[in-house]
Order: sequence, then structure tokens, then C-alpha cells
Amino acid sequence: MDQIVTGTLMSYVGICDRKIWLAGHAIEGYRDHELLALGRLLAESAYPRERKELALPGMKVDVLRRRPADADEDEALVIGEVKRSPRAQHAQRLQLGYYLLRLREAGLHVRGELRYPEQRRVEPVELTPELEQAVRSAIARVEELLAQPQPPPPVRIAACTNCAYFEFCWVSEEPAASGSPRRQKRTAGTAEGKR
Repeated sequence: MDQIVTGTLMSYVGICDRKIWLAGHAIEGYRDHELLALGRLLAESAYPRERKELALPGMKVDVLRRRPADADEDEALVIGEVKRSPRAQHAQRLQLGYYLLRLREAGLHVRGELRYPEQRRVEPVELTPELEQAVRSAIARVEELLAQPQPPPPVRIAACTNCAYFEFCWVSEEPAASGSPRRQKRTAGTAEGKR
């Protein structure tokens, strides 16, 4: 099966290799996960005056808009990714950089923005040589992970607490009383953060 690198997979780079493998092999996390639902709602409802969702193979851009009339002809478009918070900004920049690289390779010169409507913040993102190098390294890492016959073993990280893939990694652990998976106390077997 040929796996395609996607923006979503790029957004997991540097966060969780196992999540990349699972998502890249069409294994969906818990679809009704609260944070995923909030993210979808935010992307749909924020910036109502701008065009939503440009979808191309491996890409789904949240916002598309024209730059002001005085902008250069070849940079007349801006694409934006809507995010809840800048907590994983490095991964978010890789995702947006991936989109910018793909569009540049298609002959378009587009500028990017990371948008945080809850914080009322917009971070411009340009495809600098440094970002392009980081994106190309991340693409290679995603391709390497997807080529493996089995997922990497789960590793306990802070992101596990609110991950839609929690059950794929930690099915033997009990969720917290609130019904949401929470970090469990480490035992001797997980003292190093691995299981």
C-alpha cells in the first residue's frame, strides 16, 4: 500500500511517532474525542468571511484568502491553519510549511499564517530555507515510519493525556473518573516513560 505524506501526519512529527504510523495506516483515533471535535468546530466557525478548506491530495487548508491589491502578483494568496493554541507550534509550522512547499512545487507562491482565534493571534509563516529543510527532514521521517511493518512501541508523553489514540497505546490502563484519559502514576515498568 502506498502511503501518502499528509499535512496531518506532518503535524505529528516531533510529537508522537506511533500516532504518525497509526494515522498513516488509516487507523483512526476516537472520532468523537472532545479536543478533535473542538478543533473541527473552531476551524469551521472562526473567520466566517474567508473561504474555508482548500482540499488537495494530502492537504486540507483551513482558510484561503487573497492578499491586498498592492501585493505582488505571484504572492496573491494566503493560506491559514486554524489552531486552538500555539502549544505545539513547531509541529504546526511543519504542517503549514509542508503545504507551502507543496504549493510552491506546483508553481504557486503562497504565504502562510498560523491562526489562533481564541488568543486573537496570527503568526505569519514564510517558507524560509530553514523551514524548508525542516519540512524535508520531517517528510523523510514520516516516510521512514510509514514503511515500518508495525507501529513503534508506545512511549508515555504529556500529549498522551488528551490523545484520540489513547486506547491504541494504553488500553490496559483505566481512564480517570471524568471519563477522559489522564496520565496514570508511573510504575516500575514505566519509570523510563516506555512500556
